[in-house]
Amino acid sequence: MSDPPIDFESAGFALQHSWETHRQAFGPILEPAFTENPEVRIMLINALNHISRREIRRGMECLKEIHPFCVYDEDMAAWTFFVGLCFEMAGAKAQMLAWYEKAGKIGHRFYLPYLKLAKAAHTAAQLEKAKKYYEIVIDCLLEMSENDKEEIILGSAYTNLASCLTMLHRYAEAEAAWNAAQRYPAQPGASATAAILYAAMGDADKAAMYVERLKTELPALVAQIQEITRQILSGTHPDFPTAE
Repeated sequence: MSDPPIDFESAGFALQHSWETHRQAFGPILEPAFTENPEVRIMLINALNHISRREIRRGMECLKEIHPFCVYDEDMAAWTFFVGLCFEMAGAKAQMLAWYEKAGKIGHRFYLPYLKLAKAAHTAAQLEKAKKYYEIVIDCLLEMSENDKEEIILGSAYTNLASCLTMLHRYAEAEAAWNAAQRYPAQPGASATAAILYAAMGDADKAAMYVERLKTELPALVAQIQEITRQILSGTHPDFPTAE
């Protein structure tokens, strides 16, 4: 979809620069919004400028002025996300997550709010919910162009998906996610995920191999993962009564 005809020449270089800055940060959810209303896009740029300066109250006021102009789902998804962004910038995590979830239900292809939702659900041990959001994150990232693709985040998302699937005792899927993660840069300590997965699968040799790798990647985590894998393999870990 082509950009709307915002008259940057008459509006000035500052507006053009602001739009490009926000496009780089929020492109997949920003670019489809208000494509038929360049004046509202200028209002949105103004709101995002305030939010980026942590002028949260004024940013929210600007967003409220924009709300009546939301015509399409793309408009409403972007508007809802940016309300959530205001709450994120204000440190209000619960409200942030609620608004990001609303934006996701409307539908968009920007990975970042889905990633926030995935990590929050993962932390709360809401594993099915976390799995769903990690899968959406991965799909969104894979849709991006090669130049824009966030490969480090892709690797992390696949690794975290493998962790969720391991805790759900869906080991074949977890191993497939782990193998997919190997195509991208690894996050520090990623081998801990594989060590736990292979211990749960009853493969003591592979579990030990990944614990050994962890000694180089993240030594501070080694003792904890050694103990977890020992318990899993011995059938004494409460989440893995018997290694499979």
